[in-house]
Amino acid sequence: MNARRLAPLLAAILAVPAQFLSMSDAMAAEDANRCRIETMSIPVRLVDRLPVATLQLNGVAVPMLVDSGAFYSFLSASTAQQLGLPLRKPPSHLEVRGVTGPVEGLRVTTVKRVRLEEAALEDIEFLVGGSEKGAGIMGVLGRNFLSIADTEYDLAHGVVRLVFPKGDCDKTSLAYWAGDAPVIEAPMLSYSRSDRTVRVEVQVNGRKLEAVMDTGATNTVLTWGAARKAGIEEKDMTPAGRTSGAGADRARAWFANVERFELGGEKVRDNRLLVTDVSSRDQDMLLGLDYFLAHRVYVSRLQGKVYATWNGGRVFAPSRPGSEAYNASYAAKADEIAADDADGFARRGNASLVAGDAPRALEDLDRAIQLAPAVAGYFDARARVRIALKQGKAALADLDEALRLDPTMAETRLRRVPLRLASGDRDGADADLKALDASLPPASNLRASMAVTYARRNLVPEAMRQFELWIGSHPRDVRLASMLGERCWLRTRLNLEADQAIDDCKAAIDRDEDEPAYHWQLGWAWLRQGDASRARKAFDQAITRKPSAWAHYGRAVALLRLNDTDKARQDLEAARRLTPTIDESVTKAGFEALAGAAAVRQPE
Repeated sequence: MNARRLAPLLAAILAVPAQFLSMSDAMAAEDANRCRIETMSIPVRLVDRLPVATLQLNGVAVPMLVDSGAFYSFLSASTAQQLGLPLRKPPSHLEVRGVTGPVEGLRVTTVKRVRLEEAALEDIEFLVGGSEKGAGIMGVLGRNFLSIADTEYDLAHGVVRLVFPKGDCDKTSLAYWAGDAPVIEAPMLSYSRSDRTVRVEVQVNGRKLEAVMDTGATNTVLTWGAARKAGIEEKDMTPAGRTSGAGADRARAWFANVERFELGGEKVRDNRLLVTDVSSRDQDMLLGLDYFLAHRVYVSRLQGKVYATWNGGRVFAPSRPGSEAYNASYAAKADEIAADDADGFARRGNASLVAGDAPRALEDLDRAIQLAPAVAGYFDARARVRIALKQGKAALADLDEALRLDPTMAETRLRRVPLRLASGDRDGADADLKALDASLPPASNLRASMAVTYARRNLVPEAMRQFELWIGSHPRDVRLASMLGERCWLRTRLNLEADQAIDDCKAAIDRDEDEPAYHWQLGWAWLRQGDASRARKAFDQAITRKPSAWAHYGRAVALLRLNDTDKARQDLEAARRLTPTIDESVTKAGFEALAGAAAVRQPE
């Protein structure tokens, strides 16, 4: 948990054989006093808007989120369980907070053998806890790894490089790839050995703010207070639901138009950024993955400075319609990927998909497959592109080929399930789900999606098994409330275990009382119990938070049972305005009798 624990890591990387280190031609010189750099590349896959690198932990491949915003590296609790790692309590003074609250149930573990590309490490500490991510991610690669040297984030090409400047580099521009392109330069703020956060000064609508450069944040985000400082009023923002992070809580979110963003001489106009109601003393803004995909970024710890060049294309996602950063002639020329580098094409294709350029992604992945037609991961990646392009049949064919080449790819098999169902192949989907159940560890994060898939198909024993396995092994995950709500709704719809359905919904509300769906699901569960009074109160709570057809319709049923016909009619009218097909949906969901009781029609 301190700098002494980083010494083995640094020593191991510096001891990497010379043949594994690449030297930039632009920086190399025979004169030892000239500035030159040595790098170690870490391949990064961009999957579901997340940058993922794979480490070997005790001989097991573990996909990890590359997160420059995390001060330390984490493993999820289920990953530690799968790897059989012993846990111990952290120091009493240690508290870890994500942007949406503290990490609950924090523990510490030591991994005996860690391999990061060419570096073999021993007895490396990880924190254990936090919410699991998607994309098969089992942990977080934080700044204790990423800050042992200078770090170059070339995510548009699917690479992070640990960089070791040699010689006299104190005053040399380290954007060695830039050529004639404009270079963004900004000093890091408050940088020290104890705080290696990559924090820079930015301007939003002319107001100076502090921003943390965070590859783990999917989008660039302004805090509520920073938005107000920048002159953005609440009336100018559009609700965007809620967001979550490493912490156990959720934050409300909005979209806001931002006229001007500036960093190190770069000016980007006509933006649309995410705003959240988190409060932080450490930053006003997170520069997220969208910024990193639009730029090649070099973090110089030697100089305490950040260098970047623009890759071309939009900077922030989502951007305002028709907006452009500035003239594309200012973009740095992308490095050419060697014609025989299939993995480079694949990584660039994954990055293009995340950046919103699916046609470019398809071109790169086609080329990767031409060069290396026996690599299962390339077919899986191309399937994701074809799904984005709504080419379902071609995507299914790619997934079939990926699994033929490598039947052990669990995420790929799970991705094939909805495509098989959409094509009418229920037997094939069932076979995939059964194969996953047999092969996955009990605590696998993928069981959450399996549970929901079974539940939507009313396959009760199968769904309940997956719910039990996931809920039992994820007691502090941010998705726990959602999974409890899903199980409550399954039990309520099918009129099974009514008491347990109510318990599930109450537990979901305890975890996240601001989510309206859990309240109206509880209302329908009380209706199943015949308790119209409690049902009405639950529907009132849901409608107060956000009116919905299901909440209004359910309250109408409760009001009819309470002999309040006029108000029941008003709720039915509101439900049908919100969702004209709500009567049919209620019946299909399994509430035929309750729908019949609400056969009050709008006046002719």
